[in-house]
Amino acid sequence: MDHSALMADWQSGDTDAGDSVIRDIHRELEAIAAAKLAQEARSSLSTGDLINEAVIRLSRLDRMEFKSRAHILALASRIMRQILVDQARRRDADKRYHTKVTLQTNIGEWQLPVELLALDMHLEELRAIDPQRANIVEMRFFGGMSMTDISTVLDISVATVRRRWQVSRIWLHDRLSH
Repeated sequence: MDHSALMADWQSGDTDAGDSVIRDIHRELEAIAAAKLAQEARSSLSTGDLINEAVIRLSRLDRMEFKSRAHILALASRIMRQILVDQARRRDADKRYHTKVTLQTNIGEWQLPVELLALDMHLEELRAIDPQRANIVEMRFFGGMSMTDISTVLDISVATVRRRWQVSRIWLHDRLSH
């Protein structure tokens, strides 16, 4: 059975289907969670905690159609990012903490320490300008997804993903440097 059918069964309440999906993508989920938590100054979440919270939120989604494993991983990456942003917002409401994160991804193209909330703000700014470029940044930067997987999720060529990633990465770096 393919991932989209398993995911649909999981959303319909079949916990065995959900277990099968999670077992199959667990290694990738660990990599995504570890990249998101790497050197996160104040997160109280472990990799396992972040994965568990993301799985819970994935299981609660309604009317989502997944075409491939890459789609599931892209959504899991987005959910993990949102969990960390929500946690940072709660912490910053206290005004005693300043959340700095050094994102460690498998892409090796980014070493600038950034504030998580500033990064989220600029990513939303990019989403308003071009939602597809924001999705590419999110999948590549946060999820460490390959260009091929991103092209599958977005249904565009790998060459287009590469061009849009390069321009978006430069734009985001410029925003975060100022």
